Amino acid sequence: MTLLTYRRKWFWTCLTISLTVLSLIVSGLFAGGVAAAVPIAGIGGFSIEADRIVITDFKLLPKVGPTSEKKAVPQVATQMDAKIRGLRLYKDLHMPGQGKVRILVTASGEVISKGMVLDMSKLTGDHDFKKLTIKEKTSNDFRQKFGMDAPDLVLTNPKMRGHYLFNNSISLPGMKLELKKLD
Repeated sequence: MTLLTYRRKWFWTCLTISLTVLSLIVSGLFAGGVAAAVPIAGIGGFSIEADRIVITDFKLLPKVGPTSEKKAVPQVATQMDAKIRGLRLYKDLHMPGQGKVRILVTASGEVISKGMVLDMSKLTGDHDFKKLTIKEKTSNDFRQKFGMDAPDLVLTNPKMRGHYLFNNSISLPGMKLELKKLD
């Protein structure tokens, strides 16, 4: 295979993935929100990292949801409004014959999200809650047995494994969509 043939193949692969992601984002905008559900290896999911996230009206409930790898995985459903600095949202995909490719979305300015719904199975980082409430109650529905909420929450250097993301509105100043070949 010549270098030119390889580059053409790589170009068309990247262009197809980029246009698909772009059409999903545009479709979400026309539907009144922005949604993304992009799973990753293991139990599935996509990764979200940031330098700092300032959250208001935080709510968390347990749930079981699907991923690309399994039909039912324990997760938490969260609702919030957020201001995000240093956003990095990515998904690593194995492409036959190409190896691993990372689809990376970044924003250079402060991202402002209203009405965010995020289903996730992992969250690490430093947390600073104000007026955190944890509730437990009797119910036949496991989703009603436990809940957390806080009017204010600050996450520093958070890393999340998400499985579903929806925003009623979101601004992404200096947004960049990149495709990177991983070794």
